[in-house]
Amino acid sequence: MNGLTTALLGRACCIFLQLAYPGGEETIPAKRRVYLGLTPEQPLEAFLPPAPAASGIGQVLAPGGGRSHGYAFRLGSATFPHLKLQVIDYENGSALVFSVDTHDAFLPGMSPDHPDAKAWRCLQENNRKLKEQIEHAWEREGFTTFHTLLRAGLEKA
Repeated sequence: MNGLTTALLGRACCIFLQLAYPGGEETIPAKRRVYLGLTPEQPLEAFLPPAPAASGIGQVLAPGGGRSHGYAFRLGSATFPHLKLQVIDYENGSALVFSVDTHDAFLPGMSPDHPDAKAWRCLQENNRKLKEQIEHAWEREGFTTFHTLLRAGLEKA
């Protein structure tokens, strides 16, 4: 993926993990904590799937035809282990788009009166707020997000 470097991924992961685990570095699971301290001199390939460091954390996002279109990293949060950082190759390398996938969109056959429905909706709301917080922090640091692209499109219109 053109443009993705260890330094860039490291900055994105650091912002994500610091906001997702407000209790501090020691609250980040060890396997995920590796992504907190990425340094520019480390080889990027060591942290992308199928590298051992990415096992259980990283996955290739492929739109079909075997061509990779990005990566997802299941970095989790203090309250939900399935939150993902995504790096998406936008329009064949014109931009790298960073996003948070809350991975909580489906209620597994849960009716509104199910005893867990209220707790699930609360989890979804908290995840949505964390997603916004992380993506806004990325934007302040110059990362491209889908909101960045939308604003640019509106300014052209």
